[in-house]
Amino acid sequence: MRCCHRHASESIPSGPHSFSLPGATEHYAAERPVRAEHVRIEVDLDFDTRSINGLCTTRVSAVRPVHTLTFDAVDLDVSEVHVDGRPARYTNSGAHVRVELGSPLEAGRACDVAIRYTARPRRGLYFWGPDSAYPQRPRQAWTQGQDIDSRAWFPCLDTPAQKATSEVIATFPEAMTSLSNGKLDSDRVHDGRRTQHYRMEQPHAPYLITLVVGEFEEATDTAGTVPLRYLFPKGRQEDALRCVRRTPEMVRVFQEVTGEPYPWSSYAQIFVTEFILGGMENTSATSLTDTVLHDARAQPDYNAEPLISHELAHQWFGDLLTCRDWPHGWLNEGFATWFEMLWKERADGQDEADQHRLVDLEAYLGEVRERYARPIVARRFHAPMDVFDRHLYEKGGLVLHELRRRLGDDLFFKGLRHYVARHRHGSVETVDLARAFEEATGHNLDAFFDQYVFAPGHPELKVEVRYDAEEARLRVQVRQTQSTGNGVPLFRLPLDIVLTVDGRDAVHRLEVTDAEHAFHLACASAPSQVRVDPRRGVLGTVTVDKSTGLWMEELRAAPEMRARTEAATALGRDGGYRAVEALGVALDDPRLFWGTRAACAKSLGRIRTPEARARLLAALGTAHPRVRRAVVAALGEFRRDTEVTSRLRALVTGGDASYFVEAEAARSYGKVRAPDALAVLEAVTTRPSYQDVVAVGAVDGLAEAQDPAAFSVVLARTALGHAAPLRRAATLAAAKLAETAGRKREAVDLLTELLRDPLFRVRMGVFEAARALGDRRLIAPLEQTPLSDAVARRAARETVRFLREGEPQAHEVTALREEVDRLKEETRALRERMEAFTLKAPEPGVKKPTPSPRKQPPPRAKPGARKPASRGRQDKRR
Repeated sequence: MRCCHRHASESIPSGPHSFSLPGATEHYAAERPVRAEHVRIEVDLDFDTRSINGLCTTRVSAVRPVHTLTFDAVDLDVSEVHVDGRPARYTNSGAHVRVELGSPLEAGRACDVAIRYTARPRRGLYFWGPDSAYPQRPRQAWTQGQDIDSRAWFPCLDTPAQKATSEVIATFPEAMTSLSNGKLDSDRVHDGRRTQHYRMEQPHAPYLITLVVGEFEEATDTAGTVPLRYLFPKGRQEDALRCVRRTPEMVRVFQEVTGEPYPWSSYAQIFVTEFILGGMENTSATSLTDTVLHDARAQPDYNAEPLISHELAHQWFGDLLTCRDWPHGWLNEGFATWFEMLWKERADGQDEADQHRLVDLEAYLGEVRERYARPIVARRFHAPMDVFDRHLYEKGGLVLHELRRRLGDDLFFKGLRHYVARHRHGSVETVDLARAFEEATGHNLDAFFDQYVFAPGHPELKVEVRYDAEEARLRVQVRQTQSTGNGVPLFRLPLDIVLTVDGRDAVHRLEVTDAEHAFHLACASAPSQVRVDPRRGVLGTVTVDKSTGLWMEELRAAPEMRARTEAATALGRDGGYRAVEALGVALDDPRLFWGTRAACAKSLGRIRTPEARARLLAALGTAHPRVRRAVVAALGEFRRDTEVTSRLRALVTGGDASYFVEAEAARSYGKVRAPDALAVLEAVTTRPSYQDVVAVGAVDGLAEAQDPAAFSVVLARTALGHAAPLRRAATLAAAKLAETAGRKREAVDLLTELLRDPLFRVRMGVFEAARALGDRRLIAPLEQTPLSDAVARRAARETVRFLREGEPQAHEVTALREEVDRLKEETRALRERMEAFTLKAPEPGVKKPTPSPRKQPPPRAKPGARKPASRGRQDKRR
């Protein structure tokens, strides 16, 4: 679900739309006249009818005298209610069950409310099994309660602040097993039915209560004294262990960082079919999508550890410390996202952590550019799931990184440990985090949280660097260029600059407080490097204007990977002979971090000169698969180039050791508009691979090729029976090809039909495809189709808004892109001829662009890839 990314150093406008859609209301934490103390759920699952029979008994204590109790209960058919064993009157609205107590429950008194019910849940609890389209799908049932879906399978006080101990007693076919929270108390079989009883002895929120039922194999491990369980589909043990093998070390690191031992009796991770999220951090028992299970061939490009570390971190942040209400959900998701970065740092090194953070920053900036900018804590929405976006996750994690950057590690981790110790087993709001850090560090952070959490937007910095030889100083002009309307503030932030003079680094921390600053830094001679925010720690955009010579030297010798990556991107905008040479040298250097080399490839593709093409073609054999993938993607910029087309065709037809390189080659083969793209890529759409990434690449390539005959090919891949990733990609491809093929009416009919598709991820693909198609005839189906999931309803509303307001603009943008491509082709030759006559002399501080062993980072073990290109982060933002 990742968006198209602009490089993080490029400034972007504020969001084009408001976060709050028409009809949204203010949301505050629910009143709590009673407190839930214990929840006991007895449920019998019928897989044939996909229904449940349940009895839920909740022990509540009164905070003030109450005469009635109201339970959240969606589409539950209630047959009887008892209070302390006696029948009670009740009403059932379909959304709530209101129970009359008979006599008032006085403050401090408790009672047991038992509700018997049946249901065929549409949310909350999902049944799956084989059918005519997917005969190999396993029979499973699993729950997913976040945000407010637990109420769809048992009656509850469904708010995160209502923490209670729990029991789950589940009955199901004998051949199956189950997983729920806490310890397994008993396991018995009677008359072909198995009943397992789980007990959770520590309080937790209702959305974290889980039940998974199915046939699984199991492996075990330990993390110190913590028992670990891994449950996975039959025959997938090796694939599962590739995902979870470093869980024990993650537990150790997270205990050390938080100062809090793992808080529950055990930890289980279970891989389930057709999960609508990437993962869900149910207390002590995380559910994970089985799509992350991967084979040995995928391992060099991909690993599931960001997902595994994210959900594990939730056992502290979300489960032990729980947001009081969903507007403060970043205290769950922002922390879990930040812990992904922390794990990368501890396990794989600083370069990998910085690269991970770059992807997070670009994801957040993409949401601002394409959707909206909002405060992280926002209360006006339709459903709580509306806030589960890039602001809650990525910006939330980046806020914590920004806080760490300002405080330094010692104070930051001291504050973090104090926050956890003070609020363990409690409910928290943002002010609790701010006060805990203030108590631990002595820093008043109110202004910080006002800027980054309670206001929208981020700083957009333009930095101009000029050396004055006569004054022996460097002038650094810093301007904040973000629009300060709609609540976006002027920011106060530190900006680090590192000057390299005569081989020595000097670090300067500039304090940016106003719209514009001019800083003067003493500098005895011209610096060879001026690295602005060298690790790109600023939560925002930073555009730097400095000489090409400085960029070239930084690409050659900067010690920070992120500084070299920024230099590679900047040189792609320069485009001259020297830039191509420097980028080519760096691309060929196996000692450089793969992310920097990938940025070099991208820049060479952007330049698109014959010299750049030659450098890319020479790098096709590079060993690192993620660099090789970037090279192949960059070659897709050389449209109708016969040599490039020939090399790509050989790669597409001959294959590659990497699924992902193979997929990128197919995508680029369509982009270069190869004359036989249809025939070649159609064959590739049947090629098996992890998550169907190769077939998805081929379908994407067919869309890029814009051959009208490809419409029928991709249309066939949208049918049931194909894997969800391929069907979703084919849906988007059909939308992109419809106008060229003259089949927009068929595309409208296709998207209308797929709005009711049984696979959630395919349904979600309809909204992206609808925006690509830009046909207003989709407005009525989007508005009229009942959508039970809050994420889909939000996406439908945004898509309708786009279609009403953005259709002409969308077509204009497509036309302009085509025109820009044409102009680039026409001007490239002219630029080359001009450069032949006007090659500039080297600028001060420029050295020959060859690698400097003294400055190179040490070789690293081959890093694992972060996520599949077709999906992005696997988490609950479906």
